[in-house]
Amino acid sequence: MRFSLSLALFVLASAANATEAETAFLFDALHGKTPYHASWQKLMKLVQPTPDWLVQFNKNFDGVAGQMTTVTIEGKPYQISFVCKPTDCGEHKFVVLFDGNGERAYGALGGKDNEPAFFGAPTQAEQDAMAKAVKG
Repeated sequence: MRFSLSLALFVLASAANATEAETAFLFDALHGKTPYHASWQKLMKLVQPTPDWLVQFNKNFDGVAGQMTTVTIEGKPYQISFVCKPTDCGEHKFVVLFDGNGERAYGALGGKDNEPAFFGAPTQAEQDAMAKAVKG
């Protein structure tokens, strides 16, 4: 009986953690000393020139940002999200793609009417996923 209760509690806790990770926003993932924060900072050094709205977001992670969503690319899990210019989200968006544990980040800067520029040397499949998110 004790084993069944422990197992049930473990399953519930695991489901809650999975839901929490799935619903976290980009700014939540970037606060603190997390792998996401470290890989984001490395990625931001590659984004040159950096648009003013992205520089502002990078100062305190306050701005228009999306939920972290799990995607699978070539059989591997990733987290994808975005930040955009507050007054023109459709045309000025930065999409970030983190590997499964947040230790590596790739980026795409663009908008729905222009081709994105890619940062962090993403594979073609990773570029395709980010390009779709930039346009969406």
